[in-house]
Amino acid sequence: MIQRIQSLYLLLAGVVQVLFATGTYFTYKILDDSYFVTGSGTFNSIGEKTSGDMKTLILGIGIAILALTSIFLFKNRKQQMKLSRIGGLLTMAEIVFIVISYFNTKELAEGGFNFGYVIFILPTSTLFFFLAYKAIKKDDELIKSVDRIR
Repeated sequence: MIQRIQSLYLLLAGVVQVLFATGTYFTYKILDDSYFVTGSGTFNSIGEKTSGDMKTLILGIGIAILALTSIFLFKNRKQQMKLSRIGGLLTMAEIVFIVISYFNTKELAEGGFNFGYVIFILPTSTLFFFLAYKAIKKDDELIKSVDRIR
């Protein structure tokens, strides 16, 4: 199960999703107070929650769970392909949520605007899901061609 390349891709996608869900997306300043945006919401420099919801945190953890459960569906390649596509599409939805959040807070921010590392690793999760899909499809076609020869 782990020796298959798609299992490695799915594992890496799950790890990236956990890192994304628990990391800081970006920081900005309003007047002399700095704020940071995470999956749990927006926090000020003291650590008090000022606004936001937990949709990206829940979505990130959910996608990580989807990737990890997809690894164990190695006997059902059709289901594994479907979950890989869904994971890739949900990751793109996460990117849209982050872009919307960025544009909403960009209007408020007066000072510097800094992105966290998790913004830059999120597209790799989408890439890993689609690479896993491609590898699963390749395995499926190989098995179908071997069955045809018999």
